[in-house]
Formats: sequence, structure tokens, C-alpha cells
Amino acid sequence: MSSHVKGQFAALAIGLVAASAAVAASTTAYGATGRYDLSKVTLKVAVYPAQGDDVLLKASGLDNTPYKVTYAVFPSGALQTQAVNQGTTDLGRGSGVSNVLIAASGKPNFLAVGTLKLTTYQQSTLVGKGSSISSIGQLKGKKIALVRTTTSEYFLLKQLQSAGLTFKDVTIVPVDPATGLSALLSGSVDAYAGFGNINQGVAQGAKVLADGGPYLRGRLGALEGSYNAYAADLKDSAKSAAIADFIARVNTALAWARSHPTQWAKVVAANSQQPYDTVLANFQAGEKQVKTWVGPTQPEAISNEQDYANAFLSAGTLTSAVNAAGYYSTKLNPLIAAREAAFQKKHPSWFTTPSWLKK
Repeated sequence: MSSHVKGQFAALAIGLVAASAAVAASTTAYGATGRYDLSKVTLKVAVYPAQGDDVLLKASGLDNTPYKVTYAVFPSGALQTQAVNQGTTDLGRGSGVSNVLIAASGKPNFLAVGTLKLTTYQQSTLVGKGSSISSIGQLKGKKIALVRTTTSEYFLLKQLQSAGLTFKDVTIVPVDPATGLSALLSGSVDAYAGFGNINQGVAQGAKVLADGGPYLRGRLGALEGSYNAYAADLKDSAKSAAIADFIARVNTALAWARSHPTQWAKVVAANSQQPYDTVLANFQAGEKQVKTWVGPTQPEAISNEQDYANAFLSAGTLTSAVNAAGYYSTKLNPLIAAREAAFQKKHPSWFTTPSWLKK
């Protein structure tokens, strides 16, 4: 663990009205001596557009936090983590890949405090309608639109290596998710390595050249990500408690979405201006592959990110080694676990496997 997160947390109290004995036990174990007024805490949270944590918490009725939350919208986990790293937001999501590449750019100011398990559905390399390219090897010398510092950068690296190629054998065109698909459909690039809008591209004539999923399902058997907090915030016990509570609320809201898929799909469809049937189908397909989950930091997540770092170093993408454990923290694990247990006790039906997932 890096020096700025060594040592014990002092007085790490939840500062919430205890919803169960487990919550009280957790704070006692951490040596808490008092409660904190969370009404004085403001969390600045980075979120995705259309279906971010702000939308999810509101839809599930879990947005009634005992602390104030403001939101800032970013289209990728990399940009969310960059905002956290700069201290402009307190909390955000990030992929394991973006964590490694951002940490490699200098001394990180973020700490990964919770592990995300996500589907690898819609993580692929596409070619355009009518393209004669039918294998990764045929990408040599071609232009590929790529969302840098994201999962796409890793799976494209591994796909190219599988065909004996490297990034030096292709021309990378940096894009964001929206412009990447547009570039492919307009014919200005030969391929697009992206995520989230793959089915949208296929519906418009693009073809999946290679699935990135097999390269992303690492030690967790799922796409690994994290909730990243601004490191300095963890010195504030009340803010730390709020961060732990927020993460637990998101996990509970994810369970709500699985148990109310049609309600959630209607919200996302309205916000994203996508057809309801498409949104519902994509959501259910993703959850059938991996049930989205966020919780305490898992040791496999740290090892998984070290695998990413080693792969990028070996490929020459990084010029110096990255120690993934250096930007991870398990300090909030007991608080997150206790709050998740309390929410599950309050909403047990949400955590029951719905019938549609059993089919």
C-alpha cells in the first residue's frame, strides 16, 4: 500500500442511525468513539450519462441519503477516475484498465475502495458494413477507432497479439464511444474497438469482428472495475462513512433493477432515447452473463489489475512498472459490508433471484 494510505483510520464511524447490529459492530471494531453529522457532508460523484448512479438511486427510491450528493456526468470510467484523481469529484467508477493507465501517468491521488463485477457484454471490435476484413490479422495497416484508457485498449491489445500484431502495426484513432461508432459507420476508420454501443452498431450494419469479453473475464470471472475515491477524503471519517454508504446504496439499487427490469428499462430508454425493447434486452442479456455487483475490495481485483499492468508493460504501452496494490485500499471494507447487510435486510425481496434470470 502506498505511503499516503498507510496506518490506521482514526474514528471511522458510520454516522448513520444503525439499521442493524452488524452496523454497530463494524463501527465498534474500528474503534469509533462517536457519531458524525453526515448532514454536513457533501459527496461529489462522477456518473455515466442516461443510466448513472444518480438515475439508478432515484429510480429505486434510494436517493434519500443523509448527506448531500452532487453529480458530474462523464462518458467513461477513465474520465470519471481522472476527475477523482484531480480532486474535482470525490467518487466515481473506473475500469481496472483505466486505473492502471492513470496510475502510470504519475503518483495517483485516487484510491480504489470497492470492487465492481460487470458483464463483458458489448465489448467488441467492429468492422463496417460491407468490409472485407474477416480476421484480426487483416487489421494490419488499418485505422482503428479506439476509446483510450478503457477496457477497449486492453482487449484490442490482446486481440492484436493473438494474430501476431502490436499497436505499431495499426493506426490508432483516439475517440470517445459516440464518435467511435460514428467514425466506423461513416467509413473514416476500418474498425472500432468499443463498448456499450456494439449492438447499436450491428443494428446499423456493422459486423462483430472479435469479442473482447474472453480477454476481460479475468480472476473474478467478470469485467472488473472499482469505485475510486479521492485519497485525501479518506482522512475524513464522516466523508468515508458517506462513501461506504453510497457504494452500499448502489449495490442495493442494482438488486432493485434486477427485480424490476421493466421499470428500469423504461427509465433508461427515456433518458437515452433508445427503444425500450432494445434497452430491456441488453440489460437482461448482460445480467444473465454476470449479475452486476459492487462491494468491498476483493483481493482478486488487485491481482487482476496487476495482470493488466504487466501486460501493458510487456507490450511497451507502459515504460515503467505499476504496483496495483499501491492505489488500492481495504479500509472501507467493513463499513461497506455492514451497510450492504443492512440494506439487504431492509429489502430482502430485491436480492432474490428473479424468475427471468432463472430461465
